[in-house]
Amino acid sequence: MSDAGNHATPVLRHALEQIRGRFSTEHERFVLFTTFNFSAPFFEANVLPLLVGDTTDDLQGAAEVRHAINDELGRAKCLVVCDHSTAPEPKGGMRYALLPVGLDRGRFHPKLMLMAGTLADTGEKGLWLFVASGNLTLSGWALNREIVGTTPVTPQHAGALLLLLDWLLERARRQYEVEGAEGIEEEGETRRILTELIAALGDPERLVPQTADLPTLHLALPFAAAPREGLLDRLKGPTPWQAATIVSPYWSHVDRLVARLGVGTCRFVPSINTDGRYRFPLATLNGAPAALRGFRRFHPDGERYTHAKAILLEAADQTRVLCIGSANFTSAALLARDEARAAGALANVEAMLRYDLRGAADPWRNAFDTLDEEYLATPDTDQDEDGAPPLPPFLAEVLCDWHTRRFHSRLELLGDAAIRDVELRVDAEVVRYPALSAGRQETATLPFSGTQPVRAFFVAYTAPDGTRVTFQGLVTQANAMPDELGYQPRPRLGKVLDLLRGLGADEPEGRTRERVNLGLGGDGEEDAGEASFDFFGLFQGTWRLVQYYAKPNADGTMRDPYDPHAWHGITTLYRAVVEQPALSAEDRIGRYVQLREIEVVLGQLALLSDHGPFPFRADLDAQLATLRAEMADLLGASAAFRKTFGAASVERVDTFLDWFHQEIAKSVAVERESADAR
Repeated sequence: MSDAGNHATPVLRHALEQIRGRFSTEHERFVLFTTFNFSAPFFEANVLPLLVGDTTDDLQGAAEVRHAINDELGRAKCLVVCDHSTAPEPKGGMRYALLPVGLDRGRFHPKLMLMAGTLADTGEKGLWLFVASGNLTLSGWALNREIVGTTPVTPQHAGALLLLLDWLLERARRQYEVEGAEGIEEEGETRRILTELIAALGDPERLVPQTADLPTLHLALPFAAAPREGLLDRLKGPTPWQAATIVSPYWSHVDRLVARLGVGTCRFVPSINTDGRYRFPLATLNGAPAALRGFRRFHPDGERYTHAKAILLEAADQTRVLCIGSANFTSAALLARDEARAAGALANVEAMLRYDLRGAADPWRNAFDTLDEEYLATPDTDQDEDGAPPLPPFLAEVLCDWHTRRFHSRLELLGDAAIRDVELRVDAEVVRYPALSAGRQETATLPFSGTQPVRAFFVAYTAPDGTRVTFQGLVTQANAMPDELGYQPRPRLGKVLDLLRGLGADEPEGRTRERVNLGLGGDGEEDAGEASFDFFGLFQGTWRLVQYYAKPNADGTMRDPYDPHAWHGITTLYRAVVEQPALSAEDRIGRYVQLREIEVVLGQLALLSDHGPFPFRADLDAQLATLRAEMADLLGASAAFRKTFGAASVERVDTFLDWFHQEIAKSVAVERESADAR
């Protein structure tokens, strides 16, 4: 456990490094981050490189290559879940999933990370967790005083986490299973990550026994039927506590919450404001005697902003428990849903770890100075987090289907507060609704004609009080290729064939990735370049491709030749062929030969691999049919063809093209045998 210490140590970064070091980076990992606020630029530049295995020393003065990190993220599949009300920044061209979620009269506020994979020391499957107070932002990871606890996952943790992950999976399915959009494959594989983590949590072999030195996990889940107890009641437990020390940047209903703890003495550690005063609603203590209350501030470095949330409880026999995590000392975080709403508060999703310190010494005995009440300032609002905006009165979702070139939008009003004059804008498209009715979903399908991802949409509406409000949401990308999302450069046939011709069947996967990253530059914005019709190189490359995918990985699993992220896969080769121009008659004939070879290779791969299907099978068949119909005219215009074969009938064209294909294959085989003999 890393506590809210006195120095500017990046405790969340250290927690991630500690957990990441426990897992093999050569095996697939599944990672979930949850946060309230989310900064995509910070996360992509600082957290993702650490996640894939770079140490902090590696990052000093080194410019990480985005495409190389994206390639590594193919084995470290990462999902970030945040609150939709915070207008999270659109993600960049990095390979991970982002799922904003909304609650009816509550905020999604937990800060945790769950990682599943193969443990480096034992080779067994395992799970690790951290629970923290900091958001996935620069402030949360580098500036604020924060607190975090790390632990292997126990059956008790798994039971709590399954309730949360089941709900997240239901939210993801709702967002991605769009009427009129079939076969959705969402950016980042959100549903697969959640499904894999749920399966891991349900596997007793991956869990460790609950021992006295491990914390218990407690979640506030206002959407769940149970438990009915509030988070504070579960953290307190049955022990009669005598004193409490509470660290929190935000406060509400303090008198009610302190009474619920049942302590005689309570010390409060508030956070400093920009004007040097400490934020605390003193009036809520209702004149409690000064002897029974006290205020503290961290020392040294007392002027550093404290964003940590913690409760230390002490009994008369010196028994102690320490509770740390995301929950502020507010009714929205700590009371049961119905009780919080009866008090006029929200009901949040929160996460806390509870450490039983038993007779251990006070972990904070030298951490504080006394704070005089004259330095306190009443906060302006009862916000539960920095910059918390008003909750939008609806759920809004927009999905962009790159295959059908359509946006699919959905709006659903939460509660019964009427809003009117609603405008949903995505790209250049606008949908208007005079009003939104409770319990009804409004859907729309709009055209998408771009070549770059549209990452944000906007909903403007008139609130019940007459003010005009604009909500920003994130567009979910679906059925897009890696280069279309900026994960890697656009495939260029000449470069792809160069890599394939140098591909060895026994080459380790890491070396393959290294060579790809060195051999394929570009940022995906370059033009199409010159068309390549090097048939000899094509057939050499496809032979290497088949040989590579005939061999299993080091762990015995078969390689996936259809993976769109694999530069040496058939999907990338196909896209490299069809992305290059084919305008002249010679180019069209060359395109047919290339696609015919891909068709043959697909037949060979089907016998080698149970992966699939090939995502462009229908497109390949359609292109081959169109080109085959053109061949009679194209070859019929060739005097050399007519002189050798006569009139260019469909049968003669097919015979010629099959013969041509076979002759190239023979030439490649002869050259290969000659090279092997040398």
